[in-house]
Amino acid sequence: MGADAKAVDGALRDGPPAPNPGWRWNNAARVLFVLAAIGSVSSPPVANICAFLGLVAFSCSPHTWARLQAAARRPLGKGILVLLGTLAVAMLWAEDAPWGRRFAAWWSWRPLILLLVCSALFDEQRWKDYFARTLVAVLALCAVASFILRLLPNPVLLDDPGILLRNHTTQGMAFVVGVALAAMLAWGRPVGQRTRWLLIAAIALFVANIATITSGRSAQIALLVTFAAGAFSLLEGRRRWQALVLIPVLGAGLLAVSPMVRQRFELVYSEVGTVDTSPVATSSGIRLVIWSTTRELIAQRPWFGYGVGGFVPAYDRLIHEHVVDSNNWRDASRAKDTHNQYLHVLVEAGVLGLMSFGFFIAAVLREPAPPPYRGFGLSLFLAWLATSLFNSHFQTFAEAHLIGLVLGVLLASEMPPYGWGVGDAAKLEATSVATAS
Repeated sequence: MGADAKAVDGALRDGPPAPNPGWRWNNAARVLFVLAAIGSVSSPPVANICAFLGLVAFSCSPHTWARLQAAARRPLGKGILVLLGTLAVAMLWAEDAPWGRRFAAWWSWRPLILLLVCSALFDEQRWKDYFARTLVAVLALCAVASFILRLLPNPVLLDDPGILLRNHTTQGMAFVVGVALAAMLAWGRPVGQRTRWLLIAAIALFVANIATITSGRSAQIALLVTFAAGAFSLLEGRRRWQALVLIPVLGAGLLAVSPMVRQRFELVYSEVGTVDTSPVATSSGIRLVIWSTTRELIAQRPWFGYGVGGFVPAYDRLIHEHVVDSNNWRDASRAKDTHNQYLHVLVEAGVLGLMSFGFFIAAVLREPAPPPYRGFGLSLFLAWLATSLFNSHFQTFAEAHLIGLVLGVLLASEMPPYGWGVGDAAKLEATSVATAS
């Protein structure tokens, strides 16, 4: 009897290899990370508790280390480790900040750890779909509740009627994620006609809420980017380039129909034009002052910055040096955030930090993942990059945790069957060959 025949005979006699003994822990971790994603836009304590328990459950699996090693060797994993490592080193020269503040500033990047873990854990399509379906369903219920609360004649316990998910920025960015995941399920996955219509209805609900209730400009910009990039990933040939041009134009026209959207962007124009004469701080005005002061800080220490955690004391010191009128908000303004993710990395970690952030971005864009998950994951990532020109979305709790978890799930690659040895894999292959014969 030849070697191949013996292998087939042995495989048939012994049967296929036993399933991974850590599957229960992995499934528990996956469910907990789904709950953490929901909590990220609704309740920080829920998000923190579920994320912690998810990490504990994942660590109890016998093949956790092997999964993490495999994820770390991929472009996404390398980009995360390089960025976190660079920022950790940059804590060393934050001279004016106590170590507690330095670590807190570094720890604000912890969603990248969740991104890495989810990319090592959500390696099955059914779990990616479960994550997407659950999040879309919960967000759709929140959108319905938002409209109901807005239409109540005497809304109670709400400073901003209709804003249910923490604040208008969080709610808007969450609904953008809902649009992307619903579109991915409707046109990228095999679903029934009834389910597809429900998903389309959810998309319409999210878009309507962003256009009429959620006043965050970040969400409106992110929605256009997501629409264009998502359509580009689904279509082929000339149609994808047409979509890249037409969808943002049509989307901008659709949003412009909304009086609320027009008012919000007209407000930006007026605030920018009156930043030198306005007696009070405005949303756009304070950003211009912070950006101008931050650029001055960067010009003084461009290569290494002021260290992770060193932005706040450096900014306060420079403002004190420039005070002309302590009653003027432009002279007395304080800042804990640059409202620009790229400036924030540059002012704290210098050119080295900005290069590591660029390496992380390039790594995400290069990460291989099965369609349609990769296309829609990258569409959301590009939306976050666009809105990070006006916010520090990779460090803000809600938005950072949400994109970290969602991106990790969508960009997770198929993992090898941990728990099976080389001999077991050969048995499984031989069994398949024999069965086919």
